[in-house]
Amino acid sequence: MRCWPVSRWNKRMGFTLIELLVVIAIIAVLIALLLPAVQQAREAARRSQCKNNLHNIGLAIHNYENAFSLLPPARIQGGCIINQPVSGRFFLNATGWTMLLPYLDQTPLYNRYNSNICASTNVGSYAVWSPDQAAGGEGGAIANSAVTRQKLSVLLCPSDAGDLFFPFPNAKHYGISGTTPGGMRTNYDFNAWYGEFIYDFAAGDTSKGMFGNNSSTRLTDVKDGLSNTAMCTETMRSVFNGVCPAWGHAGWVQHGIDISRNKINEWGFGIPWMAANGYPGNPARLADWGSAGSQHTGGCHMALGDGSVRFVSENINNTTRNYLQWMRDGFSVGEF
Repeated sequence: MRCWPVSRWNKRMGFTLIELLVVIAIIAVLIALLLPAVQQAREAARRSQCKNNLHNIGLAIHNYENAFSLLPPARIQGGCIINQPVSGRFFLNATGWTMLLPYLDQTPLYNRYNSNICASTNVGSYAVWSPDQAAGGEGGAIANSAVTRQKLSVLLCPSDAGDLFFPFPNAKHYGISGTTPGGMRTNYDFNAWYGEFIYDFAAGDTSKGMFGNNSSTRLTDVKDGLSNTAMCTETMRSVFNGVCPAWGHAGWVQHGIDISRNKINEWGFGIPWMAANGYPGNPARLADWGSAGSQHTGGCHMALGDGSVRFVSENINNTTRNYLQWMRDGFSVGEF
């Protein structure tokens, strides 16, 4: 019997190993080219959301001012509670954010907060605070923790992946009480003088921010112009020395943001030092408490007194930072 050759059209078709590897390599190159663009688009969206958060905060502050003819204080009756009823002065360690809740579309949360009892025991390190009495003591702080531990998206930058709560075991300085860790953190805080947690302003002092402990600033008090004065500035949820602020309570050195104290995005010590000293290995930690900064490349957002939001460069002139922080120094900020 004669055997006819098999037609080449009947042969099984397929890729060789080399061809398959070439296709995979091409796909990998395309992914490598597209991935940075996708990441940049996502960061641009997060950055836009962060800016929108500050815009909503600025509107809330102005709506509060329209209702009460003054701005909320950064902190309310801040100080260290030792539970010694001597002078009759009550520390509350509350924040202005609790007063702004209705203007941030959080009225139910505001109704649950008890403003007559403290939000934190704030056991600091200066004995000058020790003779004063706690309003509600540790029990009051724990009772209010049902509110102060609530997550508020409008107060969180989506680019910041830092801890939402104070993670260290020593809760008495930065937490709700000696037995209850800190409340929910915030990426935005009022511009206030960093030293106000222990010192008082001298009469006529011009180096003053728009907010402070028990402050009652009016917009007419901002002598340098609302568009020239910082009102609320972005920070990070990881700070090397001290901790970043919590939105619902005041703790040790959790006073607000002071951009005149440190440069924007001024980083703390690196990973090797932190690992050797028991700190989490996050390299992006602001150098100190009260610092301004962000996970956005090149700077951070800031809401000015007129409600506008600007992205402020980390390379901003030091003098300009000071003039932005102070509301009545008499100097013009200029372009920045």
